Amino acid sequence: MGGYAPFSAAYSIGNLFLGILLTVVGVILLFVLIQSWYRNSTFTPVSYIVGGILFLFLSFQSILLCGAVTIKSYSEDVEGAINSWVAEVPSDIPFNQEDSQHVLEQITEEWPLVGYFVGGADFTGHTSVTIAQAMAEELRSFMNYFILRRVGWSLLFIVCGVVIVIKSMERVSRRRYSSTRSMATGSSRRRRYDD
Repeated sequence: MGGYAPFSAAYSIGNLFLGILLTVVGVILLFVLIQSWYRNSTFTPVSYIVGGILFLFLSFQSILLCGAVTIKSYSEDVEGAINSWVAEVPSDIPFNQEDSQHVLEQITEEWPLVGYFVGGADFTGHTSVTIAQAMAEELRSFMNYFILRRVGWSLLFIVCGVVIVIKSMERVSRRRYSSTRSMATGSSRRRRYDD
């Protein structure tokens, strides 16, 4: 026991940096796409403020998303570890909620990252033969649902952010047209006066 803790800590730090990096790249690409769509408009200070707020919201969601993906990726290791912990428990003795919680505590000792996502466990009725598979499947199912929610929130933030940024942009097409027109008018007047 304890062999996975440094591994999990490294993954936690990795998730933090990966989540922030993905968010930075995503927000930059978002601004590039918006600018390509609205070439006759320019960003204002409000646009960049909204981008900063969007970055904070998306960073939080992205870090959680990366963490959930990481936990799901080593669910098989969790199943193997549980099997080794309950190997000496007779197969005819059912687990209760307290026993299930004790197994979860062992999991969080080995993989501290799990403790940030899962708070409790109740696998009453399972035995040493079935509890490992049941807990691993439930962990994967919970992570899938968690990932789906993170993606949903991220899409909502992106849509809201894009709409606000677009509305905050300053149109520059009229100014260019007006200045060009005034220059043309001025030159035509000079020609009349010269004539």
